[in-house]
Amino acid sequence: MIKKLVTSTILGCGIFLAGGLASLHSATAQTTGSEVPTPEPAILFSADEVDYNQELQTVTTRGNVEISREGRILLADTVSYDRTQDVLTASGNVSITEPTGEVTFASYVELSGDFKEGIVQDIYVLLDENTRIAGAGARRSGGNFTEIAKAVYSPCKVCEDNGSGSIPLWRIRAARVLHDSESKTVEYEDARLEVAGIPVLYTPYFQHPDPTVKRQSGLLAPSFGSTSHVGSYFSQPYYWSIDESKDMTFTPTYTTDEGPVLANEYRQRLDSGEFDVVNSVTRDSEDDWQGHIDAKGRFDIDPTWRWGFDAEQASEKTYLSRYGFGSPSVLTSNLFSEGFRGASYTRADAYYFQGLKSDDDRDTTPIVLPHLQFHGQSAPAKYGSITTLDLDGLSLTRDEGTNSHRVSAKAGWELPHVGTMGDVTKLSLSVRSDNYLVSDVSRTNRENYSGYTGRLLPLAAIDWQMPFVSNQGQYQQVITPIAMAAWSPNGGNPDEIPNEDSQSFELDDINLFSHDRFGGLDRAEDGFRASYGLEWGIYGPQGGYTSAMFGQSYRANENDTFAAGSGLDEHLSDYVGRVTVAPNRYLDLTYRYRLSNEDFSARRNQVTASAGSMDTLRINTTYVHFTDDAGSEEFDEREEFYFQAQRQFSEYWSGRAYGRYDIDQSDPLEYGVGFVYEDECFIFDGRIRRTFYRDQDLGESDDFIFRLVFKTLGEFESAAGL
Repeated sequence: MIKKLVTSTILGCGIFLAGGLASLHSATAQTTGSEVPTPEPAILFSADEVDYNQELQTVTTRGNVEISREGRILLADTVSYDRTQDVLTASGNVSITEPTGEVTFASYVELSGDFKEGIVQDIYVLLDENTRIAGAGARRSGGNFTEIAKAVYSPCKVCEDNGSGSIPLWRIRAARVLHDSESKTVEYEDARLEVAGIPVLYTPYFQHPDPTVKRQSGLLAPSFGSTSHVGSYFSQPYYWSIDESKDMTFTPTYTTDEGPVLANEYRQRLDSGEFDVVNSVTRDSEDDWQGHIDAKGRFDIDPTWRWGFDAEQASEKTYLSRYGFGSPSVLTSNLFSEGFRGASYTRADAYYFQGLKSDDDRDTTPIVLPHLQFHGQSAPAKYGSITTLDLDGLSLTRDEGTNSHRVSAKAGWELPHVGTMGDVTKLSLSVRSDNYLVSDVSRTNRENYSGYTGRLLPLAAIDWQMPFVSNQGQYQQVITPIAMAAWSPNGGNPDEIPNEDSQSFELDDINLFSHDRFGGLDRAEDGFRASYGLEWGIYGPQGGYTSAMFGQSYRANENDTFAAGSGLDEHLSDYVGRVTVAPNRYLDLTYRYRLSNEDFSARRNQVTASAGSMDTLRINTTYVHFTDDAGSEEFDEREEFYFQAQRQFSEYWSGRAYGRYDIDQSDPLEYGVGFVYEDECFIFDGRIRRTFYRDQDLGESDDFIFRLVFKTLGEFESAAGL
């Protein structure tokens, strides 16, 4: 007897078919005694039409069929189920969605009742990141394995109007592909890589993780090339995913001129923090062992305290530049602990430095052990006043040269006030005590000093500003006069105190209104000084604005507190300021300057500008000019120009050109050009670069570098010297 049901009520159809399919298993399951039957997984489905044949024990559904079981969803035009064979067949627009999100499309499938076993015709599998596997047929087993015959794998879109028909930019064709959804791997047999339909690489076996995998052990893409520093080289990294919390990358490199190099990176996350260690080792052409380490760690002790370290060392000054690990001028190793509680901060440090410049000497390089700091701040008291306390302890030693041991304490009090006219005033009072125990301190025209020295520095300062706001239609204009006055006793820098942390100084618009313009504690600004200036800005409704600042400082005494050419060595300082013009997203220009207080001649100029858009042409430029009398002894006359031009030529192609030029010496420093192609499945990045820098025994270089990225597979990178 055949029963036929046609209904528009999907719920009724679903209940009927659910009962029928569920009974297919429960009818054969018998219970005896106290045995408890195992419940069958829930089956949910719907269809426009259902045929149920009791005699043949078959159920046939037609029209918008949807069946869901254990997280798997099957859609088809027609589905038939044979109870006696426990076989389900589906045809017409078939799709199976796995709990992991993977979707399989087919013209016809024949599966077991739980969807885990069976065969598929005209299979098309959609993985993560729009990656696809297609084939003539496939076999499913265990619910995890999909074995596809005559298969094609590619994450590339197929465009019929791109002149290449239905051929993607790249694909892998194989006689057999096995996708394991449990281990997340894709295996190939008799495979070849095709680019634009042209075979470029063949392998009898190949495996890679599927696109859902973010980390898995295996070989990474190799790189090779040639440089003037190491000759020809070849690198083959191997990635080891140790477990969920740690991994390691081994990168052996063979070089023709300097021998093999082994680089490693180890990363690990802990419950309390994480650390990362990069190191390398080699035996150079002179049979000497060379290497480096670059490690970083950060760890929480409790909600208040944490500790960490940075370890940077190299066996020789040019090692990092020679082998492509970067070009720093100094390596800093640091061990620290710090704590945050309310408005207070505590930190303890130890430092070890390695200078990489040609004139750096390890014997005169300082070791800092320890450096202790504390900053505390009270809650606002009456009238909003606050009290601060700063403590600092430092021990700095060298094998040769000055040693310095310092203890410093500063107590401060601040009272802010907002007047009825909108003026903002802040009164600051503080006293600082610096105590030193030093040895071998160089003094001008006197013998070196060893022993105790110190100073007591009271400070009184007042800051004032008064903004004037004017609304002009959709624009708002703000003019703000600013002034600062501060006083400390003269003679605050005896020459028995060494200068270790205040050597770098530059007067600019940022520190013009600072009470003490030295960055450290070894030097202190003394005497009476005042700064005054004006800020102006106009702001538009869409976020565009133009602003400017101009100011100067006055010092009552002329002394050697600041070096000649610093801009603060006379009664009146140089003029400093900035101008910023950013009316929209197509233009952003900033000009910062320092002008002579005598004739307004430029001593320092810096211009940075960005103009245009990537759709047409985006240009970024930087111009820097320092005159020879614009700073302390560490500054020489310098005039450089840097530019970078970028353009997006099409949806996928972009280009970039850049250059750095020493105008003062009329010499180029570096220039290059590059092009990038990037779509959903492929990246090509090609660059030509020439550098004119010389670093000790390393000279100029010419490089051609390109990178090929087959997305979901890995990268191929090569660099070649010209």
